[in-house]
Amino acid sequence: MLRCTVKFCGGCNPRFDRGAAYETVRSSLAGLAEFALPQEGTHYDVLLIIRGCTGCPYLYEEVDADHRFIITEAEQIPEIIRNIKIICHEN
Repeated sequence: MLRCTVKFCGGCNPRFDRGAAYETVRSSLAGLAEFALPQEGTHYDVLLIIRGCTGCPYLYEEVDADHRFIITEAEQIPEIIRNIKIICHEN
């Protein structure tokens, strides 16, 4: 099972429901990936960054993760889910 974490932008200009996006990703990957809030000193397979717009460039580089996926619009969710599933099957 993949060890995953999530970070949200500050939400200054959200164009979609970021919480709903997270729930969609998390529930679609149930049994394949486990999500938790980031803990200092913990290594993750995947960091999911959910931004409300395209303006924030921050990549949360302090989080130790092999892969970073960024969602800036709801239409990206299916592709992100597919890509994380590919990583699951590679591990």
